[in-house]
Amino acid sequence: LAVHALRVEVGDDAFFAILRGWTARYRNGNATVEDFAAFTEEVSGRELDAFFAAWLYSPEVPPLTIDRAGAATPVP
Repeated sequence: LAVHALRVEVGDDAFFAILRGWTARYRNGNATVEDFAAFTEEVSGRELDAFFAAWLYSPEVPPLTIDRAGAATPVP
């Protein structure tokens, strides 16, 4: 859910640029969650501290809407 929420948050273009760039940058190495958060902010050009706090560091799942087909979308 968190990865889909990131896609909704930053949009398709930035999301797929993040995936391509992330795998290229860390292909043969190690990285932390903080590295990933910083990279997503760099690529998307957005400050995402609140997003990562809600989706990665909170014990609760952020609110979602579920459509009739069962697709979950984060509540803005």
